Amino acid sequence: FNLESVYKAVVSTQSTGAEECFYEELLPNQKAGLSFEVAEGGFLDVDVTLRDPNGGVLYSANQETEGRFRFSASVGGNYVFCFSNAMSTVTPKVLKFKMIVIAPKEADSSDMSEEDKKIKSMIGDLRNQLREVKEEQDYMEIRDTAHSEINKNTNRRVVIWAFFEFALLLCMTLGQIYYIKRFFEVRRVI
Repeated sequence: FNLESVYKAVVSTQSTGAEECFYEELLPNQKAGLSFEVAEGGFLDVDVTLRDPNGGVLYSANQETEGRFRFSASVGGNYVFCFSNAMSTVTPKVLKFKMIVIAPKEADSSDMSEEDKKIKSMIGDLRNQLREVKEEQDYMEIRDTAHSEINKNTNRRVVIWAFFEFALLLCMTLGQIYYIKRFFEVRRVI
């Protein structure tokens, strides 16, 4: 059996104003996919472009936080996918992405019985569905990581603000007690 899918997961840090390109060699009619998410930095957005070997744009998105794209290679050759942080002048970005390449199917053997072909086809379908579930789980894991960081940061800010409010209320209470105590204080002049 051939390896059905090849996953290439990468975590990349993009400098401000930089563009990074990655290359993947594909055969004609070979299926592939790209999923990405900006994990840290600024507004969590990048520009994404996917080009075929002839320079044609297959996918292009500006200021995207996350995304997934699947395609079938029309021609064989080097497919280029680029991530650009050109719009950012201050903040570098941490980008997580994965390129999925599905190996071409083997030619069916003519000596197989009809039932064996049917079983092999069902196994292939099951494998593809499991791959899609795995991709979705990986995608959700990346999203969960990013959003849990946002939640932790928000929670930390709420706790700090609550302590600040407590300190302010305590100071106001002590000030009011002191003021009222002075107001009712009897002063004697001798």
